[in-house]
Amino acid sequence: MSEDDDTSPIHRLFGLDTVILAEPRRSVLRRYTGPKMHLVADDGRPLAHLQERGTFAYVLHDLDECPVLGVDLVSGRGGFARPVFLMTGPRGDPIGTVRSPGRLHRTRLLDVRPAEGDTLRITRNAPLGRAWRVEDDGGVIAEVTVSTVRSLDGLQGYRVEFDRRARSEQRRLVVGGTVCLQVIRRWLNSPQGNAA
Repeated sequence: MSEDDDTSPIHRLFGLDTVILAEPRRSVLRRYTGPKMHLVADDGRPLAHLQERGTFAYVLHDLDECPVLGVDLVSGRGGFARPVFLMTGPRGDPIGTVRSPGRLHRTRLLDVRPAEGDTLRITRNAPLGRAWRVEDDGGVIAEVTVSTVRSLDGLQGYRVEFDRRARSEQRRLVVGGTVCLQVIRRWLNSPQGNAA
């Protein structure tokens, strides 16, 4: 059975046209300790939740508590080197890597390199813009828009809108890339992240 088949678990979770990855509200007295996020449908229906399974290691579980996506930082922990993440499937099999392509690309944030298929590029539409485009060799397959869920402590939400031609596996990689983006923006760039 193909992962793009309508009955596959990957398609059921990542086959929607719009998903939102957001940090849940928490007490402002509790310090930020890394992504604790929920994946929800556009109508607010819960789909999955992200849990920390180690230092800079996260796993996305569906509503049956089955792992569907792992994201692990494998280099760049000190904040000096460019970060590299490994993405894994439900059984821990590598499905791709995510890395920063270098300083020459001011608006390109991340390259998502799947184990098979075209590299996806996550680029910002402007140096300080709130929207990122996700492109493969054929053009834009998704747009990610970041918003502040609560300004007091900077809780973030990411709205991911997929183009109809984006395959289920590409959609899973885009969600994984968005998790990496969140880790970079909220954790690796923070004082506690740089001290790790």
